[in-house]
Amino acid sequence: MSILDALQTLAIWIVNGALAGLFLAMDHAFSLAALGGLLLLARGAPREQLPYLSAFGGLTAMAAFLLPPPGPALIAAMAWAGAGTVRLERFAPQALRWRAFAGLSLYALAGLGYAAYAAYIGGIDPQAWGALVGEGEASAVLAQGRSFLHTLAAWGLWVILPLGYFGLLVQGLLAHPPLPMRPEELLHTVRARGEREERV
Repeated sequence: MSILDALQTLAIWIVNGALAGLFLAMDHAFSLAALGGLLLLARGAPREQLPYLSAFGGLTAMAAFLLPPPGPALIAAMAWAGAGTVRLERFAPQALRWRAFAGLSLYALAGLGYAAYAAYIGGIDPQAWGALVGEGEASAVLAQGRSFLHTLAAWGLWVILPLGYFGLLVQGLLAHPPLPMRPEELLHTVRARGEREERV
C-alpha cells in the first residue's frame, strides 16, 4: 500500500467519522440544545449548590436523551426559558435557579417513569393481562385502561407539566417589580441619601 493510498484511506475515515458525528448530532439536536440550556442555567450558581444542581442536571440530561419526541424539545425549551428567566431576575436569582432545576428534575423523573412504564407495558399482550384475572371481557377492559393511562401520561408530560413549569418561571419573574437598578445598588442609593441628609 502506497503512502497516497494510506492518506486517501485516512481522509475517507475522517470524512465518514465527521459525517456520522454530524448525523448523530442532528438526530439529537434537541437533546444537545437541552444540555446547553442546562449548562447556561447552572452558570453563576453558588458553590454549595453545585453538587445538587449537577445531580438535577444529570437526571434532566438523561431524560432529554431517552424520552421520545416531543420530550427533548420540551426539555430544551424549559431549560433555555429557565436560564433566560434567571438572567432577568434581579432580586433572588439563586432561589429562582434552584426552583428551575427542581422543576426540570421533577419533569425528568416523571418522563423517565413514563418511558419505563411504556417500555414494560409495550411488551405485554392485553390478552395475557386478561388471562391473569380471568377470561372474557377482562382483556378488553385492561387494554382500554392501558390506553387511558397512555392518554393521561401524554397530556401530563407534553402539556400540563411544561405549562406548570413555565408558570413557575413567570411567577418568579413577576414576584418583584421591575427596577432600573439592581437591588444592591438601590440599597446603596437609599443609604447614601440618608447619610447625606444626616450631614445636612
